[in-house]
Amino acid sequence: MNVIVNNKTLELPDAAKLSALFEKLSIASPQGIAIAINEQVVPKSEWESCVLKDNDAVLLIRATQGG
Repeated sequence: MNVIVNNKTLELPDAAKLSALFEKLSIASPQGIAIAINEQVVPKSEWESCVLKDNDAVLLIRATQGG
């Protein structure tokens, strides 16, 4: 299946969870990350059970330090 992550199409196995997306993006530690799927924020408490669907639009935001 294909999902759109920050406007880029990625291929994942059918019914992949967010952990598969992290692995595909080489994100070892999802600290400081916020996720929205189809413009709906996904609470961190739901990440482990969240299953992606074909053509889901995922917005992944990473907090940064600086000023």
